[in-house]
Amino acid sequence: MATLHTWFATDKDFPLIADWLIDASAQPVDAALKIDDIATDGSEFVLYFPALGAPEFWPDQINLADYDENTTRWKQAVLTKIGAEDRPQRRMIDPQKSPAAGLKMPYLRDGQYWVSGSLWFPTSNLKKVFPELAKICGRFERWIRKFPTVFDNRKGDNQTTFDRQICHCNIVQCINALPDAYSLLNDGACMVDYMTSDFTYQGCTKRWQY
Repeated sequence: MATLHTWFATDKDFPLIADWLIDASAQPVDAALKIDDIATDGSEFVLYFPALGAPEFWPDQINLADYDENTTRWKQAVLTKIGAEDRPQRRMIDPQKSPAAGLKMPYLRDGQYWVSGSLWFPTSNLKKVFPELAKICGRFERWIRKFPTVFDNRKGDNQTTFDRQICHCNIVQCINALPDAYSLLNDGACMVDYMTSDFTYQGCTKRWQY
C-alpha cells in the first residue's frame, strides 16, 4: 500500500515543499527538470533519491504472462501496461524496485479554488523494501504535520472548522495547509482535494454559492 501525504499549498507556499525535497536530495527522474522550477499547475512528477539507488523501469513491452495472475505484482503490471498505452512516449518507473516518490502539484482550479497537492511513496511494504526511503517518508510526515490540520476524518467525520470550505471525496485522510493556503482558508476561501470527482466538485461549487 502506498503512503500518501496530502496538503494545501499555493504558489507562494510551494517553495517550502521544494526546499524540503531538495534538502532530502530528491531529484526528478526527468533530468531536464529541477524541483524548484516546477509550476503549480497540477502536473505529476516521479522523484527518486540517488543516494538510495537508481530508478528502475518496467519493460517497454509488458507481458502479463510473466506474472502470476491475480497477484499484487500482476495487478501492478496490468495498471502499468494501461498507463504505458496512454503515454507511449514515457517510460514507466517500477516503484517496487526504485527508491521513488510521486509528486502531485497543487493548482488553481477555475481561477478560484486551490486544489491540494500530495507526495506519495508507492512502494508496497516500504519499511522492508526500502528502509531508508521509509525514513524519508517518516521525516516528511513529521514535517508536514507541523502545519495546521484543516481536514481529518481518520476518526470519523471531519471536525475541523474548515469542513464546509473543503470539497473532498470521503477518503480517510489528514490534510494540512501551508501558511498562505491556511491564511486564505481563514479568510473564507474554499479549496478542493485533488482526488475529488468532477461530480462532487460541481456539487461543492453550487453549495459554496449560497
